[in-house]
Amino acid sequence: MAVDWISCTDELGVLVIDIPAQPRSSQLFAVPAPNGTTEPSKIAVGVPIRRGDGTTWLRPHEIQHFVGLGWVNSGDEIAKLAAAVASIQAPQRAEEPAHTIGGGEPGWSGIFQKAVGDLAGQGLVLGEPVTDVDPIGPGVAQHFAVPGEPSGWVLCAQPKYRPVAVAEEIWQALQDHGSGAPDGDALAALGFPAGDATATGVIDRHATEVPLSGGRWCPGRLLRDRGGHGWRWDPDPIATTTTSAATRNWTAAATPPQLRARVLATLPWDDLSGVKITPDRLNALLPELPISQLAGFTTNLSRRRGRDLPAGTWGMGPNDNASDGLSYASEITAPDGEIALSAEVMMTLPPAARSSAVITCAEVRVENFDAWARALHADPRPDLRWTADDLLEFFVAAWETATELLPRLIRNPAAASRWSGAPLVEFSVCTEQRHDQAGGQLVLRDVLDLEPFGPNGKRGGELPGLLVSLPTVPGLAADTRRRRARSALVDMAHSYGFMQVREDTF
Repeated sequence: MAVDWISCTDELGVLVIDIPAQPRSSQLFAVPAPNGTTEPSKIAVGVPIRRGDGTTWLRPHEIQHFVGLGWVNSGDEIAKLAAAVASIQAPQRAEEPAHTIGGGEPGWSGIFQKAVGDLAGQGLVLGEPVTDVDPIGPGVAQHFAVPGEPSGWVLCAQPKYRPVAVAEEIWQALQDHGSGAPDGDALAALGFPAGDATATGVIDRHATEVPLSGGRWCPGRLLRDRGGHGWRWDPDPIATTTTSAATRNWTAAATPPQLRARVLATLPWDDLSGVKITPDRLNALLPELPISQLAGFTTNLSRRRGRDLPAGTWGMGPNDNASDGLSYASEITAPDGEIALSAEVMMTLPPAARSSAVITCAEVRVENFDAWARALHADPRPDLRWTADDLLEFFVAAWETATELLPRLIRNPAAASRWSGAPLVEFSVCTEQRHDQAGGQLVLRDVLDLEPFGPNGKRGGELPGLLVSLPTVPGLAADTRRRRARSALVDMAHSYGFMQVREDTF
């Protein structure tokens, strides 16, 4: 066959296709049958017949007729057909991969394939999938291996969010830090790396912070230690008014205080088997109580009112002291011996038969405002109500005592920890004067100056107290604790209707 072009003008010409006459033994000519697309058919056959300047196609029964004529005249038709069929080798089917992108869990194939394509467009190749898409934690995940690389990737996703590609070593760190969850589902507890609603995310092995979402504990983040060798989990400090089972611990007293301010910490470390308070650890802690931030706050409380009344000697308090509990207190008394102020630290360990949480508490009580005035030699008695600044300074000091100082009785609170739940700190201030006591029932504004808080938008009677809870872990820097305590105080005010309070109020 020859093809030639004869040019007539710049844009027009004649295409000449010359097909020499073919021997009859080569006819009929079979070509891929037209199928209405630009792609030739791989299975259908057509026979074109040229008539003048046109082409017609034999119909199926005509093709069958001509094939039949050749069949009959060829001799030994069956043997030749068998030989022909035997000579045709079926195309070898490529071995199907054991795992496909997005395979194994209905509904994720297209989402994962698009994510892999998006990442490839950014220059990140995840490699080949080595697992199916498996349900885990709050979503699904699929593991990928990169040829020649020691570690691969995990593509994870939650409903309503685009997938996130996570370096395998960071995925393992997540599994490790949630491994204390009682049901063993680490990622259901901690959550997944937070996804975006519009773009595929990437957490590579150089990341220093991994925001998490979807966990049942609370939102938080995985933070790389300052040395860069390990990780720690830090819950987001989202304030609520949720109380714990230990909220009312150590409050049963024959004569309730007129003001009680406390910080109570619930610390659910994952392995508390065999922990106990020992004489050696106790002897190491006791000298620190008189110089603790809590003792300093108690002294400054009177100093700001005109007299230096240092907190007295710390001794065993009114609550239990044993290998699984601690109560040490300090008192400031009036000249007649009546207790005016008291500070106390408390701690309880879970029973050996079960592992739950260590509970610590640091509080300061105004047992009687009149006795305090007499201790100050104030006559007439001034307004001794706590101020908003007093409350903030107490929260800062008691937080450090409850989460940093007291846990040293059993462990280093700043050391790498695994949790069985979200640790929680509760901040509260209340009055507990009973109706049947002289002077009648006190309300919060009788013991705390609420003027800086502004009007209370909640309906109802006077408030007996305020409380706010904050998920947190030990080991925070002092300035971080102060900043978060200030924010918690603002959230506490808002929760009880004081909507004009801002952080610059305190």
